[in-house]
Amino acid sequence: MSRFFRHPEVLAFLLVASFTVTSCGPKRTDTEKLAAIDIAGTWESNRGGRIVFTEGGSVSFSNITQDPYCVPENLRNAVPRASGDGKWTFETIPDERPGIRIEFDTGTEKPTHCALNAIWVGARPYAEMYLRQDDGMGEHYKRDSAAD
Repeated sequence: MSRFFRHPEVLAFLLVASFTVTSCGPKRTDTEKLAAIDIAGTWESNRGGRIVFTEGGSVSFSNITQDPYCVPENLRNAVPRASGDGKWTFETIPDERPGIRIEFDTGTEKPTHCALNAIWVGARPYAEMYLRQDDGMGEHYKRDSAAD
């Protein structure tokens, strides 16, 4: 280590190189922030799921994939899809695109409360989104402009 201190130009190069590498990642811009108008509407998946978001923060859904942690362990294989109503709020998961958090009650079974994340992809106006638990599973949602 003491060899590096004898050559200040090497130390300066290493500092500049490390700063350059750590600051070159993709930067989010204001155009990537979601607005309620980006979310509001009816979204349908390629596997029969349907989600309706209102600008006021309400959501209703039918036939969406269920996050395994939202289903009692003994029913996880028997209840792969879910329907219900809830609320949504803005929440972007670190290292993900803009998104929201969907919260709803599951009923009397434990767990009684569930939270899912939806992430919007592409460019504004956003035309596609997916539920985080579907990532890599091939299910994605597109805006149904005929329903709105």
